[in-house]
Amino acid sequence: MAQTPQTRQSFGGTKHPTEYLRIFYKRRWVAVPAFLLVFLSGAVDSVRTVPIYEARTQLLIEKESRRATSLTSVLDERDSWYEDDFYPTQQRILQSRQIAERTAKELAGSYRPEQIPTQGMSFSLGSLVQLGVSKVTGLFRGEPQPAPPAATVTEAIEQRMAPAVGRLMGGLSVTPIRNSRMVDLKFRSPDAEYAAKAVNEIANQYIKQSVELRFGAAQAANAWLKDQLEEQRKKVEESERKLQAYKEQNNAVALDDKQNIVVQRLGDISRQVTNAKIERMAREADYQGVLELQRTGGDLASYPAIAADDFINKLKTDLVARQAEKADLVAKGFGPNYTPMRQVDSQIQTLQEQLSREIGRKVEGVRAAFETARLNEANLERALNAQKGESLGLDRKAIEYSEIERQAQSDRELYQNLLTRTSETGVSSEYKGTSIQVIDPAQTPAGPVLPQVPRDLMMSALGGLVLAVCVAFGVEYFDSRIKSPDEAKQHLAIPFLGMVPAVKLKDDSGDSPMLTNDAPPAFGEAIRAIRTAVLFSSAEDGARSIVITSTGPSEGKTMISSSLAISLAQTGQRTLVIDADMRRPRLHDALGRSQEPGLSNVLVGETSLADAARPTSIENLSLLSAGHIPPNPAELLGSKKYLELLNDLKKRYDWIVIDAPPVMPVTDAAVVANTAGGVLFVVGAEMTPRQTAATAIEQLRSAHAKFIGVVLNKVNVTRHSYYYAPYYRKEYGKYYQRSPNRA
Repeated sequence: MAQTPQTRQSFGGTKHPTEYLRIFYKRRWVAVPAFLLVFLSGAVDSVRTVPIYEARTQLLIEKESRRATSLTSVLDERDSWYEDDFYPTQQRILQSRQIAERTAKELAGSYRPEQIPTQGMSFSLGSLVQLGVSKVTGLFRGEPQPAPPAATVTEAIEQRMAPAVGRLMGGLSVTPIRNSRMVDLKFRSPDAEYAAKAVNEIANQYIKQSVELRFGAAQAANAWLKDQLEEQRKKVEESERKLQAYKEQNNAVALDDKQNIVVQRLGDISRQVTNAKIERMAREADYQGVLELQRTGGDLASYPAIAADDFINKLKTDLVARQAEKADLVAKGFGPNYTPMRQVDSQIQTLQEQLSREIGRKVEGVRAAFETARLNEANLERALNAQKGESLGLDRKAIEYSEIERQAQSDRELYQNLLTRTSETGVSSEYKGTSIQVIDPAQTPAGPVLPQVPRDLMMSALGGLVLAVCVAFGVEYFDSRIKSPDEAKQHLAIPFLGMVPAVKLKDDSGDSPMLTNDAPPAFGEAIRAIRTAVLFSSAEDGARSIVITSTGPSEGKTMISSSLAISLAQTGQRTLVIDADMRRPRLHDALGRSQEPGLSNVLVGETSLADAARPTSIENLSLLSAGHIPPNPAELLGSKKYLELLNDLKKRYDWIVIDAPPVMPVTDAAVVANTAGGVLFVVGAEMTPRQTAATAIEQLRSAHAKFIGVVLNKVNVTRHSYYYAPYYRKEYGKYYQRSPNRA
């Protein structure tokens, strides 16, 4: 079988696609089981999976909402209480544990595990790995841990609710609907009815919590105003009692304040003090509202005192526009490194920083207004006290009466103002308006969404195919044995003469048939091709000697030696084949002659060359068998006697074929190769690692051996017909067979 002229690359280099198909075909015995393992495990797991139902509801979540801190804000104003990260925040809230716990309390007893079919043991790879890990963990588990302490009532409730909470958190998914303010809530469960109930209740609890969070600050402000109102009511009652008591004790009558400038000034300052107190309490109410929002983590931008700022509203509008522009770029598929995307991100960051600074400035303004009002009130009270000192000369009774009357009037006005504000805030705190609405409530799903058997089968087939390809090419890559002529040429760096197909064994000894009339045509043509390559090699004139060896035993060197010698003899040239493997001689059995006398007998002088070199049944072919097995074959082959014998044989024969021992086990082959005209190296296909063969070649080079080439032997072209298609096809053998009519 001649060498193909086409040059191919080794595994991992540039190849034609058919080369990969050949590798995959060759490794089909490991690729097919890998494919079936993944495919069947995925298919069985898909078929045995418990059906999962999905219920879906849609929510409309507006970015702006009316905040009911007063009746005017409810009826007239629209206050944006969201930041730019509003929708991601709402998604996290929907998936939070708090929502799940509230929902679990409402749905207690709704889950029906008895209605769910029991899933059998899965045969998927993941389940098998988990089973193995659990077994190993059980083997290495130490002493049993002590029982945990008894849980409190609260902990017991939480532990009892934990499975339901985990089930709700694990089954919920929140998906924003692109280019809209709506989100899809999806919940998956083996219980179809429970899936619908759960997703609807999650939406309901989310709306309730949103309302509670939005109006918490208003309720806190209302509670503070009520406390102030009660305190002021007590002051009014006290001042009224003092005024009535003064009238009764002193028989005081009404005085005309306009007649006394001092009294008039006292009245003016008193009214200013009253207005200052009202202003201070209004500013204090605003400041308390801001503090409450800061304490509860609410949105400061939604507070009326801050939201009324035109510049803040403009920043919000610009921020929403930049976010919409960014969303449009994301929808078009641009990444974060896209230049316009980076510019938009920079603008968004700048606007957010400006908005934060402006909100901080407004908060500081609210605080400063409160401090100013309080300072103004204190100054006016000091002025009032000073003015009182100037009026000491007036009628004390009149002054005292006027003072008590003014104090009572001031308390009544302050009380009335607080009453009005408390009533207004109380009404607004009862307003339950919300920007979240359920658009499409969930219905009980009619059919399961999982398992999707066709998709699972397709994914299992795809995964199995990927694993099969990885296994096939992985085994091929890590298989260092020489398998093809390309690998022999690449890794051994000597000429490739051809490859010999594997043939049926002759007997249990392992010998293959030689080049006889009964040999298969493909085998005969392969030997003749090697003979042609040897004849055209650069050998010296006259008698030519060839050493045939291999890396290790059982690679077929003896079969190649005998067959090549027969092929040379068939050309009419006098040929001698020498069995130089005096440790395990085989040539005498292959050619049907006795082992003794032979080479060892001639080298020690026990017999003559004429008696040892005997003709065979093949014309022009003689055999010099190994002879008696000596204790020191290497010393005999390296002796001067062997060199003289070889020179004598070159005068008598045209070709001398020497069957030498393998290179790696002993040094005999290196000794013989040094004195021969050339070395024919035999490599068993899929038997010899390339590193070992290269080492054997290097040892022969160290002995100054001259290489004729390498022969790839025992190539199984029948089992790997597609793999070896570039080198041999079945049609080639039929060409040499005679037809029945011509036989």
